[in-house]
Amino acid sequence: MPSITIKAIEDPEKYWEIVDLMIEVWGIKDYREVVAAHMLRAAADNGGLVLAAYKNGEMIGFIFGIPAIDERGRLYHYSHMLGVKKEYRGTGAALKLKMAQRDFVLRQGLDLVMWTFDPQQGRNANFNFAKLGVICRRFYRNYYGTMRDEINRGLVSDRFKVEWWIKNKRVEKRLSGKFPPPRMEDIEGIAELVVKTREIAPGVRKIEEVILNAENKVLLVEIPANVDRVRDYSLELANDWRLKLRPVFEGYFSKGYIAVEFISHLEKGERRNYYLFWKAPLEEVLNGGKPWR
Repeated sequence: MPSITIKAIEDPEKYWEIVDLMIEVWGIKDYREVVAAHMLRAAADNGGLVLAAYKNGEMIGFIFGIPAIDERGRLYHYSHMLGVKKEYRGTGAALKLKMAQRDFVLRQGLDLVMWTFDPQQGRNANFNFAKLGVICRRFYRNYYGTMRDEINRGLVSDRFKVEWWIKNKRVEKRLSGKFPPPRMEDIEGIAELVVKTREIAPGVRKIEEVILNAENKVLLVEIPANVDRVRDYSLELANDWRLKLRPVFEGYFSKGYIAVEFISHLEKGERRNYYLFWKAPLEEVLNGGKPWR
């Protein structure tokens, strides 16, 4: 079978193809939410990155990022968008795009890539944490304001801002397969559950209680198994999850906890998703430390 290839955009007209792909992947109906083709071109020509993934000559995905600087003056690469056509998800296209991005950023002499994502999107969380080895210490309420695309419609745009330290041991070992993510049985008896939920319909849960004063160094924070299913069941319930998780994320990040892993497992046939928070020095986390054996 033909392999997936990653290419930089050389023909300026191809940026329009990326815009079309953006509209398809996110289900964008309001043109004001699209990144303009001329902006993609300008970013690529001024230290940013725009790459496309192809299979059989068809553009099936893209990645877009820009050079950035944080509040302390540290230079990093901000990865703004990564999208793959629905029928090609799970083919490795997204991982190939991220690996090409990593190579590009390393050539620039940088060691950090950051991006935002919806912390309740379990598929993305699994890719970011379990596949790539990101960590998170930042949470933002309603980061983008109102969004009208099909993925985010009706939901407040709360976001994690994750850190991908592309030269450290944690990421290198995760990418090489030498540091697999934990299973639920690995952390039994170690982690404290700080979000307690109850099933109210098949595949749909609601938050019954959040614990904001836990002192255990390892915590489990549950998120929906499928946020789209929750939203389809009740938009009010979907946003209730967000409102109730806000003080959990904000509170524990402010106390020095770091989101280090994402665990998705089946419990009596039901999918359950959790973040693993760990109160540990950043250096220990980045060097590949872990709270389980």
